[in-house]
Amino acid sequence: MSDTDNKNADNNSVARKLRIALRLNWICYLGLLLLFMVWNLSLPGGSIKLWILQTVPLLLVLPGLLKRRFRSYLWLCFILLLYITASIVDVTMPGRGWQDGILLLLSLTLFFSAMMTSRWQRMH
Repeated sequence: MSDTDNKNADNNSVARKLRIALRLNWICYLGLLLLFMVWNLSLPGGSIKLWILQTVPLLLVLPGLLKRRFRSYLWLCFILLLYITASIVDVTMPGRGWQDGILLLLSLTLFFSAMMTSRWQRMH
């Protein structure tokens, strides 16, 4: 194989990984927004103020995510660190609900997916 063939194969591999990561980003992103909506608007103990507090940081990066800007994915990673930290604390506390585990799973998945998306966007 020549260098050109290797580069084309690498580009195809990166493009495929990028497509998968972008889908996973949107699934987890929308999953987080849906979780916060269900958690705060339909379950006991939720409030509209808490829902707004939880969703606004995620919505700040939405315009950049829609335009597929790699810096928005990096900012999303920084924001997600707050959700990850809070959910780890909540998961380890006794008597907490199922929502904390789902929040941790979605946040971690979105964090790694967004991190790799920003990397693969720069490589592509």
